[in-house]
Amino acid sequence: MLAHAGTLGCMAAITHRIDDALKAELDRFCAEHGLKQQAVISEAIAAWLEDAEDMALIEERRGGPWVAWSDVRDDL
Repeated sequence: MLAHAGTLGCMAAITHRIDDALKAELDRFCAEHGLKQQAVISEAIAAWLEDAEDMALIEERRGGPWVAWSDVRDDL
């Protein structure tokens, strides 16, 4: 599981280009909510990575093995 972006110790710089409209939306959102872009971007990346890990696990489990409901119910 990923560490919460706000609890990371060391910080690294990344530089990537984004669409002008997306940047404008980020600027507007941060201004309206009093947030720093660094925090919003860090949280967004952490959430995306966690979601990607969850999806990989779902895909892995999708193939089974399956347990019959009656067996699960009997174990409850």
